[in-house]
This record gives sequence, structure tokens and C-alpha cells, in this order.
Amino acid sequence: MLAAVNPGNSSPSVISIFTLLLVFALVLVMAYFAARFVAKYQGNALNNKSNIRVVESFRIDGNKVIAIIKIGEGYYAVALAKETVTLIDKLNPDELNNLKADSTLESNKFDFKDILSQVKNKNSKDNSDTK
Repeated sequence: MLAAVNPGNSSPSVISIFTLLLVFALVLVMAYFAARFVAKYQGNALNNKSNIRVVESFRIDGNKVIAIIKIGEGYYAVALAKETVTLIDKLNPDELNNLKADSTLESNKFDFKDILSQVKNKNSKDNSDTK
């Protein structure tokens, strides 16, 4: 059957295989950068230009969540369930812990090296205490 496609040779040429692999790699690279661009655009569009932002959330049960939401300049505690959203209370920003004026999810990222060094220090202290 291959002989019918390529009558002079019974196997595909090295050049055609190389070209196919090159095109495949190019498509993968283009898809990767397109996905990153779309993610960055959507993240900036939703976080920076929006008047509504989820500051923090805590899962209580399978589909029940308590969230602190910033709407404009005010902070609100809301209860989120499967089909309902209930306002619990308006919050005073001065009473909230670890809250910056314009904090976003990006500022809450942790550095893995810092966490690992803290765990190592804790383990070394525990080991020295047991000796």
C-alpha cells in the first residue's frame, strides 16, 4: 500500500518525517503561547478592570462557601450555596487580617524555597529537641 503512495520507495523519506515533526512542534509552540496570551488577557481584564473581586473564600462543606468580596470600596461577607447567595454582613476593612488596599490573588503567591526552608528549620529543631 505504501508503494502505491510512494512508488519509487517503500518507506517514507527522512525529509518528509522531519518536516512533519517540525510542523507538529511549531503547532504545539503556537498553541502554548496562544493559551498563555489568552490567560493573561482574561486575568488582567477580570482583575484590574472589575469593581467586584473575591478577596478570600473558605469552603465549609461540599458546596457551601463563605467568601469576602470587595465591591467598589466596601467589603462584604457572603454565604454561597448550590443555588443561593446570602449576604451575611458588611465588613470594616480595618478589622480584616492581612488585607492590603488593592491586594489581588497575585500578591498572595508563595515562594516554594521559603516554604521549604521553613519546613527544614522546623524539622531540624524537632530533631534536636528529641536528642
